Amino acid sequence: MSQDTSSHGLCHLQDQPDAEEEVVVIDFDNLAAIHATVSNVSEWGCRLVSVDIGRLYKNIGIWPKESDTLVKAHVTSVKANDAAVVFAKTEKSVSDKRREKRNNVSIPVKIADLDGITEISGTIIDAGKNGCRISAKGLTALPEEVVLTMNKFDRPVVAEFAWRNETSAGLRLLWNRTLEESEGEEEEEGEDAGGEAAEQESA
Repeated sequence: MSQDTSSHGLCHLQDQPDAEEEVVVIDFDNLAAIHATVSNVSEWGCRLVSVDIGRLYKNIGIWPKESDTLVKAHVTSVKANDAAVVFAKTEKSVSDKRREKRNNVSIPVKIADLDGITEISGTIIDAGKNGCRISAKGLTALPEEVVLTMNKFDRPVVAEFAWRNETSAGLRLLWNRTLEESEGEEEEEGEDAGGEAAEQESA
């Protein structure tokens, strides 16, 4: 783990909240290149600020001035001129998953937090065994883990955001997680009433 963080070209800014640096950011999906300011560098990610931040999609390379290599990263959320970024420590496994066959689909879906308090309607626009891409509005209001409900599935599917912006997102499907497990965690926090309500709604 230490090798992952010490090898990237931003380690000289790590854990220094006031430190920032001008960088070039390249989007691997649409080949856009923008100038940005990187700050809030930590072990796992950083913040990017640019008037062109909206041109970034999800898979990016950050090019520090004094480095001859790019820092691979993923955009997890975009708001105004700011982007939250996570370094791609597990890039091999992520790449392997992205090589899977994806099917273009149009499946209505409801995306909700585990408590069932916030629910958004959207459409799955491509899907594979390990993940899917959805189109919806207001996705940044949801937590990292969500529940997907689709008419063609007998039960909800727990998922986590790999990246997202205001109108679309990529999700990893957590097939090893069950809604019952999530509800059990809620009950431990004294939110069993909300879990029962979610069960009644899905019944």
